[in-house]
Amino acid sequence: MRRYHVWTLLCVSCFLTCAVLLMSRSSTEIECPDQSDPYLKKEEHIFQGEHLFDVKKDALETLNIPYTYLLGSLSKRKRFLTIGISSVKREKSNYLLTTIESIFHHSSQEELDQLIVVIYMANTKHTQNRKTAEEIERQFHSEIAAGHLIVISSYINAYPPLDNLKRNYNDPPNRVTFRSKQNVDYAFLVNFCANMSQYYLMLEDDVTCAMNFLTSIKTYIQKHNAPWTTVTFSNLGYIGKLYHSEDLQKLARFLLLFYDEMPCDWLLDLFYQSKTQRDKIQSKPSLFQHIGFYSSFQGSENKLKDKDFAETVEPYGDHPPASCFSDIKVYKDNTPDNVCFAGPSFFWGSDIKAGNYFTMTFNDAINIERISIITGTSQQPTDILRSGNVELGRQKVQSEGKKSCKLFSNIGKFENGTFSLDRINSAAGKSIDCLKIQVSASQAEWLIIQKVGIWVRQDTNTQ
Repeated sequence: MRRYHVWTLLCVSCFLTCAVLLMSRSSTEIECPDQSDPYLKKEEHIFQGEHLFDVKKDALETLNIPYTYLLGSLSKRKRFLTIGISSVKREKSNYLLTTIESIFHHSSQEELDQLIVVIYMANTKHTQNRKTAEEIERQFHSEIAAGHLIVISSYINAYPPLDNLKRNYNDPPNRVTFRSKQNVDYAFLVNFCANMSQYYLMLEDDVTCAMNFLTSIKTYIQKHNAPWTTVTFSNLGYIGKLYHSEDLQKLARFLLLFYDEMPCDWLLDLFYQSKTQRDKIQSKPSLFQHIGFYSSFQGSENKLKDKDFAETVEPYGDHPPASCFSDIKVYKDNTPDNVCFAGPSFFWGSDIKAGNYFTMTFNDAINIERISIITGTSQQPTDILRSGNVELGRQKVQSEGKKSCKLFSNIGKFENGTFSLDRINSAAGKSIDCLKIQVSASQAEWLIIQKVGIWVRQDTNTQ
């Protein structure tokens, strides 16, 4: 019996001793220390609950890549969406300005306030990057001033080796160099864009956008409740890939780790698979269309088109009954009346000269509160009105079978192919009989008038 009590006392003593030791240690020191561990010789504070390193702080912060600002600057305000585009000058034809124009052209003012576009100029010569930036500044100075557009570049000596790389897939050396540099270009771009917004959208520099694409993206992700890493809004290449901005640091490292292994689009697929997204998540119809004919690789032809791209025709304005006339030469059956009736058709004319006009004459006088006019289309993004004004008319007259107005007043000019005027003064927009688009300068491009949106004031009566 005494022996039993002795063993009991010993067991209880051991248990209490272990309990005291465990309670006095941090959660990371439950195991007995190895006396040969060199860290035991370090200062005691290392073992007081502090980590040797923090994964997110030390390993997943933005990389210390050197950037130079060519245009614009960062805003402290976090947006909903950052659109990133990496661009190099092509040997035969360039589409970057058209792509930028399409982004802004197909966004409402409310949508523009939620996005920022970052262009990464990836030419190896800084002089070429600067030259392209100057072209962008001439055409989009107002967007830059408003904080909607930033143009950046980096330095070629910041890149990892691009020559004498292993030839996977039996690619020739110049092809390996091209695709490896492209991976680094995108890595540098997404690294810069980390933490600028809630989401990040990757585009190429030769695409056009569907109307109100940002709203379509927002609607889709609000309805898609399942976890995701990548959602794609196009069938092709790197176009229309959407990411959470919090993943961009990981994506930048992923592209740099395997930059010389395979093409970028393959790596992007492996990235979402590595984050346990098993299948491709794609929204249809596609919101972006590839328009480039010549590739950035040696000017080779690239005629790929996204078969799922389709612009949705939605109500645009109140469509007051009207007749449309123009003195511009009509192309095929794209007549002025197409604009007066809701639908997918549009007006398309050629040989655009200063003084040409497009007039919409209303059946009854209306009170206008808002006007929005869109020229060009995603398929023909260059056929916009380069220089023109919008005029409101009163006192209907008829000449040579065409109805117009006797008195016109100018209310503003087109910018980047669009015209928008909201909250029109009730006196200025009262009793309007006509709306005229007046061409103020000749242009080599043809002209498409896609939509004329007119919103009628509801709180007053026509007099």
